[in-house]
Amino acid sequence: MSEITKSGLSRRAFLGLGATAAVAAGAAGLAGCSPAAGSSDSSESAATGQAQYAWEVAPEPITDIASTVDADILIIGAGIAGCACACSAAEKGGSVTVVEKSPSWNGRGGGFGAINSRYMDELGIKVDKVNAKQHWIAQCASRANEDLIVKFFNNSEEASNWLLDKAEARGGSAMVGAFYSHDDVYAEQPGYHMLMFPEDAGLTSTGFAGAELCYLDAVEAGAQFVFDSPAIQLVKDGNKVIGCICETSDGYVQYNASKGVVLCTGDIGGDIEMCKAYAPICAEYGQPRSQYTPVGVNTGDGHKMGMWAGAQLQDLPLPTMMHPQAFCWFHGPFLFVNDNGERFMCEDTWVQGKSLAINRQPNGEAWSVFDANWPTDLVNGLPYGGGMFWDSFRPYGSDPQLAADYFETQIPAYVEQGIAYQADTLEELAKQIGCDAATLMATVERYNGMCEAGEDTDYYKKPVFLTPVKQGPFYALKVGPALLTVTGGLRTNVDFQCLDAEGAPIEGLYALGNTMGDITAVDYPINVAGNSHGRCITYGYLLGQELAQA
Repeated sequence: MSEITKSGLSRRAFLGLGATAAVAAGAAGLAGCSPAAGSSDSSESAATGQAQYAWEVAPEPITDIASTVDADILIIGAGIAGCACACSAAEKGGSVTVVEKSPSWNGRGGGFGAINSRYMDELGIKVDKVNAKQHWIAQCASRANEDLIVKFFNNSEEASNWLLDKAEARGGSAMVGAFYSHDDVYAEQPGYHMLMFPEDAGLTSTGFAGAELCYLDAVEAGAQFVFDSPAIQLVKDGNKVIGCICETSDGYVQYNASKGVVLCTGDIGGDIEMCKAYAPICAEYGQPRSQYTPVGVNTGDGHKMGMWAGAQLQDLPLPTMMHPQAFCWFHGPFLFVNDNGERFMCEDTWVQGKSLAINRQPNGEAWSVFDANWPTDLVNGLPYGGGMFWDSFRPYGSDPQLAADYFETQIPAYVEQGIAYQADTLEELAKQIGCDAATLMATVERYNGMCEAGEDTDYYKKPVFLTPVKQGPFYALKVGPALLTVTGGLRTNVDFQCLDAEGAPIEGLYALGNTMGDITAVDYPINVAGNSHGRCITYGYLLGQELAQA
């Protein structure tokens, strides 16, 4: 991979050049295959205004087109955003074609977040929108696009009920989860919906079923899906994007779209070099532990094609969704130590905070250490904290004891897998995790002293979560960050149109999902859990309707 140029060329300068080059390419289209990273032509002098990385260079146009296909709306990518957009558009009478590089539509994760839904109404759940929105902005260091966030907040209920209708039509329902933090500092909101179906529902989903629901209904409404057909370039007529070229077993196929091309190709997490360049915080530990499936699909294709067409990336670095689930999926607010047996953080923080703190430790891992009283300590703390990997995936309004009961079944499995240890003494526990026993003993002794005093003078954890480690057996659960996705991408306006270097919309080009930028920045705001899927559904629903009716 080529290094960043010494000139420090700004992204604005690069994209200005990219837009000029794109216009010059004209209707012949933009190039499809960038030079390999590290190739000799990946860097030129700053005086020419060249790109910093090989994949930012627009390749030569493809002209040997074997066939063409016409549609109103062309969607590139069949994940949840692409399927939602296709379904919404087709249901409104749009002529829709979806091209996808993999053999199938793709769904992953457990559910989706909503600001409201009829299921939430039935449970009497009211999201504090002021709190939720302001925390979102704060967790994104005030660099996210507030108008886009508000658009999600204002339209989430309608889009969520649209998807819930589809689930119920196929015999399913949704469980609204109780696993959100009640902390006043790291305030989270209820609204995470897990779709559930009986075995005879006829679905094949092993991940998030919402993608399959949208795919099935899109097909029924007349949308055309073409799989194993990676899009490798966009086609322009002057400044307008009018289609794309896909590489197929029958040669290059050009898909034309009269109403718009929507980039829904996912994130950059499957391309380690792009992660190093645009989201380096995940490159050492998070990305190699990625739990994104299917492997090799999310390689930033839409980001690249968009940049070649003159679209602008949001400010760097891109935000990452890293959760501390690379090893054990339970750790609560208990004492954390690194591989040296040393405490290094306030443990009652949110999942992103845990991930980033652990990411800085040796080997990018840590240990959640607690004693035999952990079930009681956990249940006593849930009214004041909670959230993912602290609470279980239990229904809203259920007894917190269910969380302890569930994790009691999981810890033996962690021990059997070799990612957790149980010991009668701290000395034995230190030996198992591979740290110096004296160091771990001193760490626990100091921690227990602060628990007894009711004040954490090292990291200022809330007193309610200061639970000592005194009574055996003792436990150490391995904890480490895994990258789920990089949630940043191409800058868009509130209508999801990609923007050029001057901030003007590029006619005919749209972005959704994790190809779209500025809905998150710096970090992923988990305070509205499941918001990544939630906005894919909401924005896909809205854009599909708008394009179909254009």
